Amino acid sequence: MISLVVNRLTYWALCLIFVFTVVIIYLPILVMIVFSFNSGRYQTLPFREFTTFWYVRTLQDQSFSEGLLTSLTIAAGASILATTIGFFAAYAFHKARIPAKSWLYGIVLAPLAVPLILIGIGMRLQLNGLGVQPALWLVLLGQTVYVLPLAVLNLRVRIASIPSSLEEAALSLGASRLRAIFEIIAPACGMTLFATILLTFTFAFDEFVIAYFLTNFEVTLPIKIWTTLVTGFDPTVNAVGTGVFLFSVSLGLSAQFLLITRQTGR
Repeated sequence: MISLVVNRLTYWALCLIFVFTVVIIYLPILVMIVFSFNSGRYQTLPFREFTTFWYVRTLQDQSFSEGLLTSLTIAAGASILATTIGFFAAYAFHKARIPAKSWLYGIVLAPLAVPLILIGIGMRLQLNGLGVQPALWLVLLGQTVYVLPLAVLNLRVRIASIPSSLEEAALSLGASRLRAIFEIIAPACGMTLFATILLTFTFAFDEFVIAYFLTNFEVTLPIKIWTTLVTGFDPTVNAVGTGVFLFSVSLGLSAQFLLITRQTGR
């Protein structure tokens, strides 16, 4: 009887913690979305007339458009590069007999546990020591490092689920290892590869810290939003933030749907 009461109390306590966490995370986002349609310049109640003026103004602002194009380009490059490298790394970690493989795997996944600001500062200091000036291609490199662990994690799970007999049959029929990878393993991972590209793109698109430390004059969309807030609040930030949030959530949910569909075999 006592254990049943304790279990119920634990259940309700966890439910309350979950609800509280969701409210803390999403309430500011909800406020941002609501005020993006407010005709007033400041986020104060009462709510004034409904308007889409701030969205129109955002579309007319060339600096936001340029930042968006830069972010899309960098995120696309980082996601494709990270997924490609992650595929071969995941295959190697699953198949190859590498000394201290678990340690190497931990090193690859380390960026997930290291605060982004430390990665950004570390890369900036290292590049300065080498005499390399901040540039947009360094942001591409940094964001690839940032999202690479996600690609390795996703793809290693998928590669491990592929029957080894398929690859062994191809090798026994005379195919090279590389041909077996491209004609057997890669097609079998097709859905997971696409989902990984979407997932890593989402993380790279929203990334701010690495982009801030590794570039000077090329502005990504998150940096543009930050500079707009620092120089003085502009309601267009609400419109831009709403668009970025909906875009990122849509990509993230699409990636998760594809991964779940792949795992369930539907």
